[in-house]
Amino acid sequence: MKKALLALFFVGLVFSLSALDIRDGLVRIRIDEINGRVLLYRMTNVSGSQYEPIFFDSDPRTSTLMVSIDGRKARLGDSSEYKFNVRRTATGAEVEYSSVVATITEKISFIKSLDSRVSNGFKVEYVIKNLSSREYKVMLRRIWDTRLGEPKGRHFSSNLSDKIEDEQVFTAESPESYVMTPGESASMAVLLAKVPRPDAVVIANWKRLSDAAWMYSTYMKGFSMAPYSLNDSAIGFFWDERILKPGASVVFTSYLVTGGPWTEFRDALISGGYGINEDLPGVQPTETGIARKNPGLDIEAIRQLLALLDSAIDNIDAISESDITMLMNQVDDLLNPYEAIK
Repeated sequence: MKKALLALFFVGLVFSLSALDIRDGLVRIRIDEINGRVLLYRMTNVSGSQYEPIFFDSDPRTSTLMVSIDGRKARLGDSSEYKFNVRRTATGAEVEYSSVVATITEKISFIKSLDSRVSNGFKVEYVIKNLSSREYKVMLRRIWDTRLGEPKGRHFSSNLSDKIEDEQVFTAESPESYVMTPGESASMAVLLAKVPRPDAVVIANWKRLSDAAWMYSTYMKGFSMAPYSLNDSAIGFFWDERILKPGASVVFTSYLVTGGPWTEFRDALISGGYGINEDLPGVQPTETGIARKNPGLDIEAIRQLLALLDSAIDNIDAISESDITMLMNQVDDLLNPYEAIK
């Protein structure tokens, strides 16, 4: 038991040191700097110590971003054709994927709904720039592996249906103003009305949607694919073909807002309180309540702690409970490098 506990902290420490983690208001952005995968969270307690992942976070690779240039498809983060960089920005964070023909930048910004004084959602933009000397056709697909509604079997809801039981597609002609993944302590809605939005939003079984070559159109009943993918949903954003001239850029945008328990969040959405105030200035996390405990990161101290953890796991029978507590406290300081500004 002690060995498993220490091993878990060891893995958590390594992941933390390779991730960009930014929090503001009720929401949080976490990006793995090793593979570029984006994780989004909603705060679930008043002390600010607990966050609920909006999408599946045990294996972030189940959420994917894919670009198609003249029919040549690449899964960003997996394709060796595209190198990437992770950066903090004035309003959140971004991942830039670069090849010889294009850059695709995923920009995640904290946003506030009209009835909120603090950040409670995300504006996610995808900026594609043509770096080549010829024009080409570009499309984009973003699949998020949803999870909030799965425990209760209520995968999705909208302003027209509290429980959507079958796979669907929402286009610009669809009457829905939002589609929500409802949870018990945190919920998330994709806004479909009065804001820029994908050309198509698809809700489906995760495996069927992920395995589709591009657009998924064979909509089935339910969100299971026996025996491989049971009670397993996902939401896909699709932007249709655009012609991009040399040096030109195109921007695709989606808005994700979060709330608490789904019934309360539903009522707020229906009442219209979740419009987006685009006039608000950008959020600077280090100036709105979060600061580093140790601004100068001591790399040598990190190496020493990793060595201590490694030694403790190898000599588990000789280590005391007080030693474990000491190590856990040191790990906690590194896993939680931010504290509230007094």
